[in-house]
Amino acid sequence: MAVSKKKSRWPKVFLIILLVFVVVFFGICIFFINYGFGRHTKSPDQPTREAMEWLDKTPKQTWHETAVGNDKIKLVATYVPAAKQTNKTIVVAHGWRENSKLMARYIKMFHHLGYNVLAPDDRGSGRSGGKYLAFGWLDRLDYVKWIHQIIQKEGKNVQIGLFGVSMGGATVMNVSGEKLPPQVKCVVEDCGFSSVYQEFDNVITDDYHLPATPILQVGSQIAKPLIGYDFRDASTVNQLYHNHLPIFFIHGDSDDFVKTSMVYQNYDATDAPKQIWITKDTSHAHSLKNHYQEYQQKVGAFFAKYLK
Repeated sequence: MAVSKKKSRWPKVFLIILLVFVVVFFGICIFFINYGFGRHTKSPDQPTREAMEWLDKTPKQTWHETAVGNDKIKLVATYVPAAKQTNKTIVVAHGWRENSKLMARYIKMFHHLGYNVLAPDDRGSGRSGGKYLAFGWLDRLDYVKWIHQIIQKEGKNVQIGLFGVSMGGATVMNVSGEKLPPQVKCVVEDCGFSSVYQEFDNVITDDYHLPATPILQVGSQIAKPLIGYDFRDASTVNQLYHNHLPIFFIHGDSDDFVKTSMVYQNYDATDAPKQIWITKDTSHAHSLKNHYQEYQQKVGAFFAKYLK
């Protein structure tokens, strides 16, 4: 009788263990969804704070747009006109857990190079609406709308360059694969990833030492109704197959967040005119900080070549 009672406990024990496993597993999935797509903002370093102070004092405008596919999400951008009137405008895309204001060092650089600058806050970032980031994927469609707004406001003779760092680098590469007006002339991307899935895979595997595949397969389905798409479809490499714009790839040689190997995947994916610069002794998104003069010279020369 006692043996029979012990045997009868095993299904219950198994079910409890299974339930605990399922709860923990789904908890891990939800953690990574919030980690990756939740609305968070980094703290600026000292050079960025100084550039933000400059931006606060610089004449600028606030532009508005609505998100593609969801007009309830209101988007906001900062437009900084050049000190001397010009028909050349750089669109600056910010990184993960950042916003347009945290791109102040880049905005200042382009301003000093004589360009107008439009710096949007992406979905789920800064002043823009949305609870979750779109990780540069749905944002690519929003940026096409921003581009058309530039043309509408500045005229058909405007010449536009696209620039982005980290997630912003992926954003502008994603934009490059869309059907764009002829006013868009070239792209500069700095340390953008090759796909959302692969970036998450690297972080989960290398930083958290967890099996990425089951987490991402289940997590993608949990995330889909929240972020508005299946992040397994978000491939920068596939977008670059359709790119015909001249493009400049920049990446740090010691980047362990967006692995340096990703820049070669992106570079190989496009047949457009292209160049690549691997910055020495540089971690993620530190190319401008570590190589300021050379960065400004190389990026400035690239844009000057195509924005004539």
